[in-house]
Amino acid sequence: MARSPSVFATRGPTVLELRIHGIKNTPPAEMLGVAPGDVRPDQADENGGFYVPTVDPPDPSDPATPPTVIRREGYSWGMLARYGGGALVAIGQFFVQLAWLLILPFGLCNTAYWTRRIPDQPRTGEWQAGRGAASLRVFALGLTLLYVCALASVSLDLIGTQCLAHPSLCPALPGWVTAFFTSPGLDHRGIRVALLSLVPIAGVLLLFFVSHQARTRYEAGIFGTVAKIRTASDLSGVTEGQAATPRRPLATDGFWGITRVKAPSELLHTAAAFFLMALLVGWDGVFWSCAPAGVDLPPECLDPASTPLLSRWWLTLGAALAAVGLVAVVALVVRNVDTTVRGRAERSMAGVASDVRDARRHTIIRLKLRRREAVAGWMLLAAIVVYAAVAVAVALPVAVPSGAAAEHAPSFLGLVIAPSIILGVLLAIALSALGWRRGVPRWLSVVVVVVGGVSLLVAVVSTPKDLRLAPLTTAAYLLAALAAVLLAALVIFWPMGRRRSFAYQGWRGTGPGVIMLLSLGAAMLLSTLLVLGTQCALASSGGPTPICPLTPGGLTTPVAYRNFGGTVPVLAVVLVLFVLVVALLRMRTTPRLTTPETVGGRALREPLHNYRDGRVPQVKSAGKLDFRMLNARRSAALFHRGEPVLGLLAALLALGVIVAIALPQPLRPALLDLALPALGLISVAAVVTIAENALTTKERPIGVMWDLMCFLPRAGHPFGPPCYAERVIPELRDRIVAWLEADIAAGAGTVGDRRTAEERARDELRALTTRQRRKVVVSAHSLGAVLAVSTIFTLGADTTDGLKNVALLTYGTQLRAYFGRFFPELFGPAALGTLPSRAPSLWKADPWLRQVVEDHLAEGSGGRDPDLRDKPTLRELLTQPDGSVAWVNLWRRTDYLGFPDASFKDNEIDRGADEFGPPLYLVKVATHPGYQASTQYMTALRDLIRRL
Repeated sequence: MARSPSVFATRGPTVLELRIHGIKNTPPAEMLGVAPGDVRPDQADENGGFYVPTVDPPDPSDPATPPTVIRREGYSWGMLARYGGGALVAIGQFFVQLAWLLILPFGLCNTAYWTRRIPDQPRTGEWQAGRGAASLRVFALGLTLLYVCALASVSLDLIGTQCLAHPSLCPALPGWVTAFFTSPGLDHRGIRVALLSLVPIAGVLLLFFVSHQARTRYEAGIFGTVAKIRTASDLSGVTEGQAATPRRPLATDGFWGITRVKAPSELLHTAAAFFLMALLVGWDGVFWSCAPAGVDLPPECLDPASTPLLSRWWLTLGAALAAVGLVAVVALVVRNVDTTVRGRAERSMAGVASDVRDARRHTIIRLKLRRREAVAGWMLLAAIVVYAAVAVAVALPVAVPSGAAAEHAPSFLGLVIAPSIILGVLLAIALSALGWRRGVPRWLSVVVVVVGGVSLLVAVVSTPKDLRLAPLTTAAYLLAALAAVLLAALVIFWPMGRRRSFAYQGWRGTGPGVIMLLSLGAAMLLSTLLVLGTQCALASSGGPTPICPLTPGGLTTPVAYRNFGGTVPVLAVVLVLFVLVVALLRMRTTPRLTTPETVGGRALREPLHNYRDGRVPQVKSAGKLDFRMLNARRSAALFHRGEPVLGLLAALLALGVIVAIALPQPLRPALLDLALPALGLISVAAVVTIAENALTTKERPIGVMWDLMCFLPRAGHPFGPPCYAERVIPELRDRIVAWLEADIAAGAGTVGDRRTAEERARDELRALTTRQRRKVVVSAHSLGAVLAVSTIFTLGADTTDGLKNVALLTYGTQLRAYFGRFFPELFGPAALGTLPSRAPSLWKADPWLRQVVEDHLAEGSGGRDPDLRDKPTLRELLTQPDGSVAWVNLWRRTDYLGFPDASFKDNEIDRGADEFGPPLYLVKVATHPGYQASTQYMTALRDLIRRL
């Protein structure tokens, strides 16, 4: 969003203070410190953009009042991560809101992609995904198929097979549905199954349409930034004479332009949905007439003399083709992970000039992406043909012998075990992901997971109804348990044998597996609520209070959903009790926590520089205000323990999925059924809440989750939420460059700007790296700091001499404590140039006790690495010629989401901020918001301007 320099080149402010808000979508007026009516958009739309105040702050003596040399602007991005309506009203806002809720696990899957070990990237527009990317893409495909099974359980099993066969089981089924499917020509099982099989397909298309429509609003904006990074790389001279010099992922054009899953993945996921529905419908069409119980296949179904596999060979062939198609889709998903130039194409460029070589690489990459899209399109066409053929074959009337399945209310055979198989594959991938970062050999984890999964499948299938476990069943269960123990031992002890420590990485290096387990648990929970909620609604007899009767011979659902649904309340109680125990233990005493040194403003109450002997002192007596402050610090510290709590949640969800898979129907305790009505009612209440939200707002449900999940490119699941950073980064980057170029390039950014790409890159490099009159201070709060850092890396993609006119002011951030641990290659100490951070403790009075002690023992707070000049850290990019760092971070102990970015020890980057609100409101404790109103904020801003 470059603007005319004539606007900026006139007399006036020389420093641009560009504020970026954090989570919770802070309104522009609040971000700029003025009344709601005293702000106007300056190149913005309904979803975000730049805003400027129309008046000066009312009190000139207020420390938040900027000097006259500063132009203050605010950038709002919150609606980009929350918008969920617009043109989609045509298909119903309720369904859009429901689709966004179902998309949430896809966002977690995308987050898991970036928690893997991301290798340094070449400078040629390629992308090397690294270990685990292929498995994660298969995991993403499995999530899609899990939703297909859930939707099919509703449409094909509950409604199409059970309700329409015995309407008395479903008193709440709308009468028009029954009338439609009992009309002439539609009153037999086959045609019902064929028509209702369109519902899961429609559900997948809805998810695709909702996510696709949302991201097309701004995803294309990143391509201009990608081109600028690529041009800067070509002009930098670093790549001269060599094929590719690796650099940090955030500073590469491939990070923003290549990693995103595009049309080929979308087409393949849609094709997989068609193939799976064809397989399920074909399987049921073959066997339903010989399995009157509707669940287990009796031996005569597989007897060569009477098996329907041969008598209905056309359906058998269709189901076989669908299975082959699914395997082919998985193979293509795995193959399309990396986007690189290899083999003969790589060898043909030997000895070619670097500029010609890079141009050829870009051309080859474009051709490869087009070829992938064409292959995926043909695969989708084949899937539609196979599905249509199977559906038509099933829809044809079939004579049913007297006393066969027509006299019963059988379940849909295709869904008896399909959800459990898909769950098993997803769980196996997630568990193996626990060892991706910790160095567990790939082949070893694959062998252990496959052996354990196959053993579990054999155990479940071979469990007899009379509960007399056969030797085969017992041996299979034992082998599966042994495989689980062996996998845990590999994840825990393998790094120890190689003397490797992962204390400074999220969940000790198991981050990919933890996030994938959370994604799987969320997807299974939503699927279970969908299935059990529909069961509850259909079985309810009406009245003012809905009920979920569970009577013998009533509606049944696939065993995986029943097992998981019965386990969820137990797991929830365990988690809540655990959190309460931790909270009660920590609230018994009042600790005196360390505090940062403040520069300017009031001194902090009850300050403490360091812990003596590594122990947290306890406060027995203090003044009223002092105790209030100490209690606020203690409360904030409780929220800092989120990482281990999330780890426990992932473990509990994994346990729930194991129970869903491993517990066969004969071994299912009746106690689990007590939880199903409650879970069904919860799902009904959730539907009502979504409906109310759809009538009152166009925002997505659970808005904060989208803020946290969608700041990185959509590289995991093609139906995942769009990355709002792909609009934010280009706009912030162009705004900074436009301000700095105003005195350098005449006509820059105007309609008459006729500079070539190379000339623009040179002018931009000069504006960034040569001292001049104009400066920019990027001021970022909370999650906005991640966007600011990403923008600075694109500015300094090929700058080894530092940014002379750009400074960074952060406050209430989690760069070191969370993002640096969860995404080490993107925001870790090697990328930021800071000290690493350990995980918070659940049981210590100060969750960061070990880190505080370690920081005070360390020399300095990080620094520059002179041996990696082509890979500058954030600290190096912001280091000025006199050695000062144009970066200040404000934090306070009362902030439940604010941490130091460099060290708990006093350093040139981290400073303290007031823990009480503005002087007029002394009784209000300052927490996460309100940093800009503190005296320390303006002091830091002026210091940064002086450093530049």
